[in-house]
Amino acid sequence: MKVRRWLPPLLWAGVILSVTSLPGSLVPHSLTPYDKVVHGTVYGLFGVLLARELSQVTGRWRSVVLAIVLAVAFGAADEWHQQFIPGRSSDVADLRWDSIGAAVGSVLWALWALSRQTRISPSNE
Repeated sequence: MKVRRWLPPLLWAGVILSVTSLPGSLVPHSLTPYDKVVHGTVYGLFGVLLARELSQVTGRWRSVVLAIVLAVAFGAADEWHQQFIPGRSSDVADLRWDSIGAAVGSVLWALWALSRQTRISPSNE
């Protein structure tokens, strides 16, 4: 396992924490109608990055489950931490969309990896 390969998910987690640590007054109100889409997209990418790295140490589908568990735990901790940020609050609906995004991203990564493996492996003729 190469530590350097873990940089993308770790950096993305840092981006998530940095943005969610901003006071509510600095969050653009133009994002409000798209809040849940943003949550799903951000955690979808997080799920992809986690599943990709976890697959290096375990099976493809086990990495999907672990990626979802880790992303949901991270999302729950992040929602909890937001209650201490001025102008921010914890929201179960946000955590729901974080979880959905992580699940969709992880599964899409696994399906992409499976299709790539199928394309690369020699045909059984």
